Amino acid sequence: MFVKTLNHRSSVATLCRALALGLVVASPVSAQGFPSSGEEQHLVRVGFGGGMTVPVANARDAFKGGVNGQGFVLVQLPGGFPALRFAASYDRLSLKPTTANPAQPGEDEAGHSRVLGGVAGLKLHLLPGHVRPYVMAGVGAFNIQDLTEATAGSASSSSSTSSTNFGVDGGAGLEFKFGRLSGFVEGRIQNIYSGNLYTGAGTLVSKSSIQSIPVTFGIIF
Repeated sequence: MFVKTLNHRSSVATLCRALALGLVVASPVSAQGFPSSGEEQHLVRVGFGGGMTVPVANARDAFKGGVNGQGFVLVQLPGGFPALRFAASYDRLSLKPTTANPAQPGEDEAGHSRVLGGVAGLKLHLLPGHVRPYVMAGVGAFNIQDLTEATAGSASSSSSTSSTNFGVDGGAGLEFKFGRLSGFVEGRIQNIYSGNLYTGAGTLVSKSSIQSIPVTFGIIF
């Protein structure tokens, strides 16, 4: 099975335009002098979350759904500017069974991809208050480890490959303040520029990038 090549420059340009728009929005917000909700007085905050990851675009041909987890540090810049966001993420995506890579007895997947990511970017609140929408965008590196199962007649074998790739990450969410703590729900578009995913029987899918949407729920301290 082969997956169509995605357009790198288009994806990067889209995220760059979204980030630029966010910075433009931040200027009038700062100029209006919205009162601090108390949270911004804390220059450094830490958050954790988890949820599900949905493959989109051509990645749906190779992957089933998955799960994700993330931890991040927010550094609030003075003057109403967006906060710096440094995040570490984990995603696990199941591979769809194929003729070359059927699911093993008692299993519903032919292997999986584990993605470890590190992203640096910006987070911008669009409105003040106790329920605050926000947008974010960043760039980083992602390590992809693919574990696949292959069969040849009655024999089966497993293979593992690993690579580190450049990627971009951006999305939007809602933050709910509960005193010092905040809860959040967010969806991000994650685009990882990768090479081919190989199996023991040859190439399973040829792709220039993996696109997925991690949906995450969590808490910020």
